[in-house]
Amino acid sequence: MAADSAAALRAIAVYKFAKGIGLLLLAAVAFRLVHTPSLEHFASWVEQLPLRSGHGIVLRWLDALLGLTPRKFELIGIGASIYATLFLVEGWGLWRRKRWAEYLTVFATASLIPFEAWEIYHHFTWLKVLALALNIAIVIYLWRIVHRGG
Repeated sequence: MAADSAAALRAIAVYKFAKGIGLLLLAAVAFRLVHTPSLEHFASWVEQLPLRSGHGIVLRWLDALLGLTPRKFELIGIGASIYATLFLVEGWGLWRRKRWAEYLTVFATASLIPFEAWEIYHHFTWLKVLALALNIAIVIYLWRIVHRGG
């Protein structure tokens, strides 16, 4: 394997590790907020913040967050844990230059692209567009590596 391919795989692995760690943090927060006292403490802390003027988006986001039921927090935690596991396995395999990880990453990343596009269509942000573009580039790059056999 060429040095530039190895470096690219390592960069993709780091990206997958970062996503996995971020999702583990999200899962930990979601599981922590399942317990009503934690959510109530969080809500009272948020009420103390000076967000009432000029921060409409933040307030809508917080209202939506505080409106979630404990069951939804559990589902968020479970979903985030599953995806974190997938991303960490992909990252580990790519870091170790395992062929199966290249296939897994192509399949898993490509399968999520339609959902990312749908999300952008309904809730546009430039960060989502950047993430989608990066994921498409990863799929194309890894597909070319897998398809040519190296």
